[in-house]
Amino acid sequence: MITPRFTVRQDDASVHITIHAPHVRAQSLEFDVSDDQFTFFASPYYLRLTFPGSVVEDEAATASFDAAAGDISVTLSKLTHGEHFKNLDLLTRLLATRRERERGPGDIGSAGDSSGGGGGARRPAIEEIGTSGGRLGDEERAEMLMDEEFDWEIPQTVNTDTDADGSLINGAKYGFNQQYSGMLAHVHETANEVNELPSPESMSLEERRLSRVASENAKFDEDYYVENYLYDDDIVPLIQFNTPSHHILKRIQRLRKQKVNPDDDSSVAKVTRSVHQNLTTDAKEGDSTRTSDDAAWDEFTDDERKTMLDLPRRTYLISQKQTVYLGLIDILFAYSLDCRINMGEHTVESAWAIGAVSSLFSNLDQFASLRDVVIACFRRGLAYPLYRNWELCERSLEDVYVILKLGKRAVLKAMLEIKGLFDHHDLYYVYSKLFIDDYCVWLQTGASEKALQSLAHQVHGIEIAKDETDWPLDEYEDLALQTSESEDEDEESIDEDGRPPVGAEVDSSGSEATEHPDPEALFASLSVTGRNDHSNKNTNKKKPLIQVIGTDEK
Repeated sequence: MITPRFTVRQDDASVHITIHAPHVRAQSLEFDVSDDQFTFFASPYYLRLTFPGSVVEDEAATASFDAAAGDISVTLSKLTHGEHFKNLDLLTRLLATRRERERGPGDIGSAGDSSGGGGGARRPAIEEIGTSGGRLGDEERAEMLMDEEFDWEIPQTVNTDTDADGSLINGAKYGFNQQYSGMLAHVHETANEVNELPSPESMSLEERRLSRVASENAKFDEDYYVENYLYDDDIVPLIQFNTPSHHILKRIQRLRKQKVNPDDDSSVAKVTRSVHQNLTTDAKEGDSTRTSDDAAWDEFTDDERKTMLDLPRRTYLISQKQTVYLGLIDILFAYSLDCRINMGEHTVESAWAIGAVSSLFSNLDQFASLRDVVIACFRRGLAYPLYRNWELCERSLEDVYVILKLGKRAVLKAMLEIKGLFDHHDLYYVYSKLFIDDYCVWLQTGASEKALQSLAHQVHGIEIAKDETDWPLDEYEDLALQTSESEDEDEESIDEDGRPPVGAEVDSSGSEATEHPDPEALFASLSVTGRNDHSNKNTNKKKPLIQVIGTDEK
């Protein structure tokens, strides 16, 4: 059976479903409404939707068929008029069965199918088949989630995949929720430039982490870093660039200064409508910082809805929830850095650029604390991209905060965009299978909005010192500035008769040649003076060029 494309909207009294099912006959259409479930069948199409509340087929219910367009429009009445059905735009959640919903948000979302052999997801060891208290409603699940708290700074104990003597148990496991194996067995027979592991199928998690750190140390180029530090004319515009998400969050924060009760759906809806109206007005009036796309920042496009419909139907038993949430930071940082470097656009190299910066993709790593993942993001952000600049990394981390602060839909839209980049690549599509597909499903069915907001708050407040990268960045910067200032003084010390100072280089025209400091000579001096001693750190930090936008609102 084929799941047709569909959209769902609502008003105070009804739910409106539009189903695109071309080339069917009107006589073959079948509908069924049962409590909170709606079923449609017309060979070869089959659709079953489970709503957050009950619907009925009464006198106000209607159905119409546009044979030319292939669209079927169905209107069902809400059992309780005025009830607001949440998350009707999260299509994967609507397609979940009642049994999947009974598992609760923490468990819905991947190990339900196995591909067999080496490339499949492992099934949960224990499966819950029922509860004594009956089916949990959305409100009960929401209350359950309110009790779920994470301390992002305290490292969790990550599940080990080795036994007492250090050997692997049942082979290497990696990917979302550590549930895959065998999918990178032949990675070295391809031109996969994202993977850095010498043997991903036989390395434990600890071995993968050590390999990642060694690769970053080998890749980091101090000459490259200093050049980007001294000559940042091309980098400053990237640091100053504001993404559409920044504009949206600023507008929402201003509107929320009105006294809005976050538990009141009607007041939240008013703020959302106000944001839409303001952004749409700005776009119509020609404000260059606003686009028509901004006006629908929390609405999914047709392509995004189609992608969500094509996602696999899976259920998860998440063993390390905090680790799964922290994986979002790693992926969103790599995505945000690529967006910022390309001024909001993507290029043919974006899949590689995101994969290379992401520790999850390149080394199949996972993290136990927020500080660990942010340090890894900064290390890779200073070792792999086209531009390697500390302030650029800080701004990219700020972008991650903005996406998380905007909520689950903003995170999901970013993940769907990443999925599009990787799905269309001949080699890197495997990372969609390992991570992105599952994240897209889990964000709709399992992720907690409260946990995402808590994580955003912690990202907003975290401060990383340069010496936490284990590279003497402050020493490099200080010596580079001293060398640059010394050369500036030499240029000013010209003799009265116009002759350059003794030892200055002169070009063929007789004038003094001006050159950038020689990085090799600079670091030779660094080695001689002992400034590369990691124990001697300069604690003075540069003032950020751009301050963090707004204030984080609890």
